[in-house]
Amino acid sequence: MRILSFFLLLMIFAVWPVASAAKPVSVEHYSRLPAVYDAAISPDGNWLATVVDNKGKYILRVFNLADRSDKKVRATSYPDAVEVNWVHWANNEQLLLSTRQAEKMRGLVYYTGHLFVIDRDITDSNIVLKPDVGGGNVGSRLGKSGGMRQFNNVVIDFLPNDPDHILMAYGEDDAFSVGVHKVNINTRAKKRIKRGSKDLQYWVTDRNGEVRLGQGRKDRSGDWRMTIRDAVGTSWRSHKEYPGLDGGVNVYGFTANPNELIIGAYNGKDTEGLYIYDLGQKKQTRKLFHHDKYDVDNIIISADGKKVVGASYLADTTKREYFDPDSKARLEKIQKALTGFQIDLIGETVIGEKILFKAQSVSNAPTLYLFDLDKNKGILLAQDYPEIGNTAQGDVTKVRYTTRDGYKIPGYVTTPPKIGNGEIAFKNQPFIIMPHGGPYGRDTANFDYLAQFMASRGYSVLQMNFRGSEGLGHAHEQAGRKNWEIMQQDVEDGTRWLIKKGYADPSRICIVGWSYGGYAALMGAITDPELYTCTASIAGVTDLNDLVNDMKKYRFGKHTAKHFLLKGFDGKADMKENSPVKRAREITIPVFMAHGTDDVNVHFDQFTRMKNALKKSSAKTTFMKFKDEDHYFIHFENRTKMMKGLDEFLRENLGASAAAP
Repeated sequence: MRILSFFLLLMIFAVWPVASAAKPVSVEHYSRLPAVYDAAISPDGNWLATVVDNKGKYILRVFNLADRSDKKVRATSYPDAVEVNWVHWANNEQLLLSTRQAEKMRGLVYYTGHLFVIDRDITDSNIVLKPDVGGGNVGSRLGKSGGMRQFNNVVIDFLPNDPDHILMAYGEDDAFSVGVHKVNINTRAKKRIKRGSKDLQYWVTDRNGEVRLGQGRKDRSGDWRMTIRDAVGTSWRSHKEYPGLDGGVNVYGFTANPNELIIGAYNGKDTEGLYIYDLGQKKQTRKLFHHDKYDVDNIIISADGKKVVGASYLADTTKREYFDPDSKARLEKIQKALTGFQIDLIGETVIGEKILFKAQSVSNAPTLYLFDLDKNKGILLAQDYPEIGNTAQGDVTKVRYTTRDGYKIPGYVTTPPKIGNGEIAFKNQPFIIMPHGGPYGRDTANFDYLAQFMASRGYSVLQMNFRGSEGLGHAHEQAGRKNWEIMQQDVEDGTRWLIKKGYADPSRICIVGWSYGGYAALMGAITDPELYTCTASIAGVTDLNDLVNDMKKYRFGKHTAKHFLLKGFDGKADMKENSPVKRAREITIPVFMAHGTDDVNVHFDQFTRMKNALKKSSAKTTFMKFKDEDHYFIHFENRTKMMKGLDEFLRENLGASAAAP
């Protein structure tokens, strides 16, 4: 990693050993969870809060940045089942920690969320909002009147000018009637700002912290609705009173002008951009940002939260366009110091003189930095994969290939270091085909621990943004959503392209995927077994009809299923034909499957059904079950066991690679 001279090295965590380049990096060095899951800088810039790895488990730890001689350990652990969503400074003395955990009730796995206020020295911790609702029973906890509220950690505004209060969205007497409440983080006293409604699930404040907009869906119909409060006064109006403003429009917030709502719109283009809808004039008045090739990702807010200073979008990496020259100059100062690195902003002080961020590239794992603009100096705080150190990682090359119907698919090929430095020619290589999850996710040219892990074993990796992937425009995304078979064909056509170009050894190609990628891996083994030597599915979908039934067990599940899955097939027969579990006996190549029992996204029975179905096949199988594990394998031990199992599976079926260290 190239660090310019003004970046000082301050490893505030332990100093880890650097891996040797003489032998393959250990599996544990890739399977480890990122050393810093989240971080936040206090408003005055003197304190750093982190959710940081400690011997394979995350802990909350606070560091004194103003006094390097302060050796006091401010840290606390939490139960293994608890995951952290984020950490945030409420003020210079108190932290807010949002958590979630998977729970089970009557055989259904779901997430619950909680919010804690913690003092800076981590000596006192209190839950901000208790989950009880209206005195009901536990059986009502997923949303009927009374019972236990599922989400108790939804903050819609941190109210930076009011350090004792935050605005939260939750239901009082009915968990589904989500209203807005002003909550005192010290006394936990609550004042209702806006009464809840079952048809409104999301609330938006303006730049002054005023609750201005509510948006949501109706239970039965799934129709979107929106209610808007006047900038002056207390009147609330339906979106139907605002011509051209759809109830389901993407809302990004407000400008400094309380009448200017920022919405997403296509306006005749294939991509979504940012536009201003003036609530006073009741019409769309101007373009804020629109990229011709990529959908907008989000707005960028000034350090003091008072104005919108730019927009971001996801190309091969995150890109930003600033409307404010000063904000642009601030980021450019950092970017010049880390040329070729993507800068992921995490937080900044109120007046913006200190910026906390992570920097990464395709072959450099994310690293946490603190940059002081006044002093023009930066501090390297911690590496996410410290044991990898300066070990050479795989090169990543942007590619495009043509599908059977002439469509161009963008993707990325990761090659082992020996290929990158010219020791081995890039031809006839053992390959991993790795379609992303979602399926409406997106691969980018950033550090991918799984792809780099494969490359460290001497395997090249192809990742593609098949039709259905998000961020590349409406047509690209909808082509996949309306036809899941096209997504599968795009993956297979990428494999054929590698073979045709002579890059891949046709006898040593394995398709590996996670979640939807796991589904695609299994379907690839069924539809085109001649292409693949083996297949590996991690937390993968195997039964589409069962997936729909699982979705319907949750609120808005039938609407989610319709939008997410059903419109991609021609009825149940088509879904059956495209479900790996229904065609398992057709699989003849070796199969690896891993799944966690507490998976909320893809229920564990998808694994057990496929495991049983594969007994009727001739395939050699490897199954790994992980108790109390979720969809993402958040436990270090489990992720390590899974990746060691995958490593052994690939080695057995693809053999040793000349490109391996």
